[in-house]
Amino acid sequence: EKASVILAAAADNLYEMKDFQLAINTAHQLIKNYPGSPLDLIRSAWLVVAYSSFDIHKYNDAEVAYVKVLAMPSKDNALRAKLIENLAASVYKQGEQANLLQQYKVAADHFLRIRKLAPNSKIRSTAEYDAATALIKLKDWEKAASVLFAFRKMYPKHKYRTEVTKKIAYVYREDKKHFKAAKEFERIFAESKDRQIQRESLQIAAELYQKIPDKQNTLRVYQRYVKYFPSPLEESLEIHAKI
Repeated sequence: EKASVILAAAADNLYEMKDFQLAINTAHQLIKNYPGSPLDLIRSAWLVVAYSSFDIHKYNDAEVAYVKVLAMPSKDNALRAKLIENLAASVYKQGEQANLLQQYKVAADHFLRIRKLAPNSKIRSTAEYDAATALIKLKDWEKAASVLFAFRKMYPKHKYRTEVTKKIAYVYREDKKHFKAAKEFERIFAESKDRQIQRESLQIAAELYQKIPDKQNTLRVYQRYVKYFPSPLEESLEIHAKI
C-alpha cells in the first residue's frame, strides 16, 4: 500500500542524482501501475517526467508531461506560471530542433503553437519572430506576412520591431506586391537612425512605386530624398533629373 509513495520518492531522488532516464521510467511505473494514487503523487511523478525529459532533450515528452501537470488543479499560482513557461520552452525547443534539420514548415508550426498553449509566456514573441523567419525560408510569403503583422500589432515596442519591418518589406518585395513593399520601405526610413539604411530604403521605395507605375508617389519619395540627402551633389542632381 506504500508502493506509490516509495516510487514517488525514488523518482525524485533519481532526478536529483541526474539519472534522468531511470527517473522517467520510475515515474511512469507509478503513473501506470498505481493510477488511484493521491493526486500530489501523480503530479510529482509527471513533474519528474517533464523535468527529466527536458534535460535529456526529449522535448515532445516534456511537453506532454507539462500538459498533464497543468491539467491538474493547483492553488500554487507561482508554480503554475513557471510550468507554463517550461511548457512554452519545450515547444520552442522542438521548433529549434526542426530548424536545425531544415524542416522549416515543422519548425514554424511548433513556434506558432505557443500562442495557443502558452499565450502569455515570455518566449512567445521570440517564437513568432522565428516562425516568420522559417516561413520566409519556405517562401510562404502570405503566411510570413500574416505572422509578422500580428507580431507588430501585438508587440509595438519590441526590440525586434525594426527587424520586423525589414522582413515585411522583404516579403512584399519578393511577393511582387510593390505598393505594400514601398510603404514598408518608407517605414524603414522613418524607423531607422542609420543614414545609409535611410538612403537605401527611400531609393528602393521610389523604384517600387515606379514599377507599379505610381508617378505621384514616386515623385513624392524622390522629393523627400533630395530634401534629406542633398549630398553628394552628383547623386542629388541625378535624383533631380528623375524628378
